[in-house]
Amino acid sequence: MREKRGAVKRAQLSIFMILGVLLLLAGIVWFAIINATERSSPVPREAAPLNAFITACVKDAGDAAMRQIGYTGGYADIPQSIAADSTSYLRAGPIDSLRQPYWWHDGVSSVPPLDFIREEAERMAAREFASCIDNLSAFRQTYNIAALREPIARVSFNEKDVSVSMSYPIHAATKDNATTFSQDSFEASLPIRFTRIYGLATTLMEREDKDAFIEHRTIDLMAMDENTIPLSGMEFDCSPRVWQQDAVRQRIQELMSVNLPFIKVQGTPYSTTQYVPQPEGEKETFGNSYYAQHYLWDLGAGEFGGLRTAFTYDPRWPMVFNARPGSNGLLKAEPQQGADILSKICLNIYHFTYDLSFPIKVDVIDDTPQQPYVFSFAFKASIDHNQPSRGNTGYALFDQEDTIVSDEYCANKDVEATVLTVDNTTGDPVKGVNLTFVCGRYSCDMGQTEWFGFGAAAGIVERFPRCVNGVLKAKAGGYLGSSQFMQTEMDGTTTLVFLTPTKEISAIKVVKHPLSNPGQAQLPSASETASIVLAAKDSEFKSYTLSPSSATLPLQFLTDTQHTYHVSIRLLTDEEVTGGYEGDWTPSLAQLQGAESITLHAVQQATGTDEEQFAFMSDLGTHSAKVPLPQLT
Repeated sequence: MREKRGAVKRAQLSIFMILGVLLLLAGIVWFAIINATERSSPVPREAAPLNAFITACVKDAGDAAMRQIGYTGGYADIPQSIAADSTSYLRAGPIDSLRQPYWWHDGVSSVPPLDFIREEAERMAAREFASCIDNLSAFRQTYNIAALREPIARVSFNEKDVSVSMSYPIHAATKDNATTFSQDSFEASLPIRFTRIYGLATTLMEREDKDAFIEHRTIDLMAMDENTIPLSGMEFDCSPRVWQQDAVRQRIQELMSVNLPFIKVQGTPYSTTQYVPQPEGEKETFGNSYYAQHYLWDLGAGEFGGLRTAFTYDPRWPMVFNARPGSNGLLKAEPQQGADILSKICLNIYHFTYDLSFPIKVDVIDDTPQQPYVFSFAFKASIDHNQPSRGNTGYALFDQEDTIVSDEYCANKDVEATVLTVDNTTGDPVKGVNLTFVCGRYSCDMGQTEWFGFGAAAGIVERFPRCVNGVLKAKAGGYLGSSQFMQTEMDGTTTLVFLTPTKEISAIKVVKHPLSNPGQAQLPSASETASIVLAAKDSEFKSYTLSPSSATLPLQFLTDTQHTYHVSIRLLTDEEVTGGYEGDWTPSLAQLQGAESITLHAVQQATGTDEEQFAFMSDLGTHSAKVPLPQLT
């Protein structure tokens, strides 16, 4: 009987334990549902239209930024250093926004890094967002709204999409204060696989530098049309052979424009029906065609996730063309006649070499989103004496000036460091230098340098935020901007910043001279603009300007020592090149130090055919010798 009562008690205890566990599980599920509901619906119903509008603006702004990045090959805004140099970009359309800076040109690799592109997208997204919301004017009759600061965009390139986060703290309340709404940031996602797209684009550019694929295909095309494009030959003929250089160039351009678009990339989807079959012979398929053997480009990187590529060459784009030996626009092969009994036999041996430089545009296309995304970039192909010429002589620097300022990061300064600023030429201290410390995404204004020790030195002693690989940037009037690495891991370090002195000249005058009468000087017309580039021949220093210009863009010269500059000028009328100048110039330090203005000279040919204008620009260096060197006054 006692055992029976014990068994009943144990059974009751088990039931209570089971019920307790069930109640605990029910509570967990209940709170999970409540929390999930709260997370999915944080916006009051009355504020839902405002939240939806802001979120839509985030998405539209991010999309606009990414489309612009796609149009230009990685830029939200074309840098002034590129816009002022017409040889460094491809004008791929009738409007300025369709300028595409070259990823490679004239021996310089200029592929924008992914971090640079992200910051370009963030800057444009913030700008487009501010325009879209229009200070929330459409909602101010319904809400009292306080925006606590200007919008700051954060863009992340993910494997499958691009996420945009807009930091834009606002507080809103209905007019009767019955409903309030506060939010710090707004999110949106774009179905753009930019990481994968950029990976294909940069892989293709790296392999072009290594394989010279475009140059080899162009040389093949030239060799296949020996009647129109002479290379090397031997003929038993007593008649001279003559070719028009313009006709040869036009034929090369025609062959490229027709054939280069058939280039396919292994690992991307492509049509096997789009190729030019042989006019006769056995039945041809793409697999056994010339195009499958020579126009299928293996980048050695496997599959690219369904991305497509397209290659474009347009004969209207500028081409540098030089053929030798040649004169007066002609290529000639003169026969050599035998002697004595061989007097009636003539041997005509010829060998011509060509230099070509021309743009290629590549589109990387993602068809998977509802609205396909296209990323376009351009580069120059280069042929020297019938051989590919893709040696890199330098790399472009991408100065990410508009780094996002973070008050939170910059406020956390706990490492004391000394920075001294010194003239690189005289060794004298330099006062009034603006210093900026950059660590990754964050930029901190560190103030200006002041005198130390009654003028014995100039610098600052400040606390810096911690950073292993920071960059210290220095700017001062009369000096070249400086950037150098700086570690802020321990107290008491001293960093020396050496500044190179410069001379700026804002009074710029351009005089043009007709080729037919170089002694005659004329001022450019109101519709003409001069693009001016000065490049020091012994360093990577360049200075750019436009004349006339709505902005103050002075020409800058190095004054640490005497330098020789290559002067490149292009006279532009509606972005069509009508004249220019190419030549070297060595101003003395005394001339620069006393100068207040500069006069630059350019040579211009009277209007002629496209072929005549092309020939004139191809020999611009020779024509430039007929006009005066730049003059400092």
